[in-house]
This record gives sequence, C-alpha cells and structure tokens, in this order.
Amino acid sequence: MGKLATTHNQKMIDEKYDFIEQWLPARYTSSVNLILKEDARTPEYIRQVKNEKMYDEKVIDALYKVALLNKLQVET
Repeated sequence: MGKLATTHNQKMIDEKYDFIEQWLPARYTSSVNLILKEDARTPEYIRQVKNEKMYDEKVIDALYKVALLNKLQVET
C-alpha cells in the first residue's frame, strides 16, 4: 500500500510541474517570494527547483499558485 501512495504522490507532483511549465510567466521569482513571505528563497534557488524538478513542497506550491494566477489572468 505504501507503493501506491508514493506513486499517487509522484503523479500529483508531476501534474503540478506540467501545469507550472505550461502557465508560469517569464518573470516569476518575486511573485513566488511574495507568496512565501517569511520563507523567501533566492531567485536562483527558485529557478533551480523549477528547472531541476527538485522537491521543495513550499516552493512547488508557490510556483503552482503563480502559474494558476497567470492562467486566470490570461484567460479572462
């Protein structure tokens, strides 16, 4: 059962990265840091998480939120 949960979690992460790749705007690091507030990271680290698909749940969630906001702005 542990393997099934891991597979499901990996699938969710992969889907988030696909969405991020599709909808993240060109300039996103400052927006990610606004969402992270006290946990702000360097722009280099944020780009590294995005490009190398590193697992940092807070940064991934912030990237996803920025991509979602960009999608909403583009579609309206």
